[in-house]
Amino acid sequence: MGKTTFSGPVRSGYQGGSQGSNVLTPTNINTGTVISIEDGTGAYGFYSRIQPTTGFGSSDYLTPGEAYSVFGRTQTGSPFATTPDTTFNHVAGLAGNFAVIGTYNNNGLMAGVLGIINTNTLSGDAAVMAFMQGDSGTTTARAAFGVAMAQSTAASGFEYGIDLKIQDPVADAGGPSSVQPYKKANIRMENDVVFMNAAGVPVNGTTGANFAGRGSLYVNISTGILYINTNTLASPTWVVVGSQS
Repeated sequence: MGKTTFSGPVRSGYQGGSQGSNVLTPTNINTGTVISIEDGTGAYGFYSRIQPTTGFGSSDYLTPGEAYSVFGRTQTGSPFATTPDTTFNHVAGLAGNFAVIGTYNNNGLMAGVLGIINTNTLSGDAAVMAFMQGDSGTTTARAAFGVAMAQSTAASGFEYGIDLKIQDPVADAGGPSSVQPYKKANIRMENDVVFMNAAGVPVNGTTGANFAGRGSLYVNISTGILYINTNTLASPTWVVVGSQS
């Protein structure tokens, strides 16, 4: 990526930054100095915040600007170094390890990596984004998102490969419901094929108009009947899949 200019304030803390402070003076970890946590109930082993402002970055896709609060890179292979000749190493740019051992009855969110879209944000692309850089040569990867396991205990395992049922930690903790339904569809694939579910029969020309392409699926959760769009993106026509008793 291209070099960028930066004119906005940079705030970063190490070994527990104070999120509420107006200015955080970067502290060298090696000195043993710790910036105390003074605000709220959050505790951070490492806290970093970067605030781009007017004059920052680039408008050229060939040399995009970069503003990463935390950037992790594991780098080897020509021209940087000789690739290791060992064959069983976990290698990642960033690793989040959730290590609360045993059962923990907690209504809050628990994950190895938590991607957050902050409140009042209107322009985010994703809470977690898989991005393939380019464009100097052929680049391949097995998947944008993958699953692996090193677990031989029979009772272990993920309950779901993907869980798109929106968790409501506020309601789980006794508060009001804090969940809003998906605005368009649960899943979108290439060619605008989407998967939807709702109570009621889909309306031709209306349900999924301008986002549900031909081949999209809709489940009426009131009856369990599956429909498929056989018409255009602009004017869907929903047809029942299979025979219904």
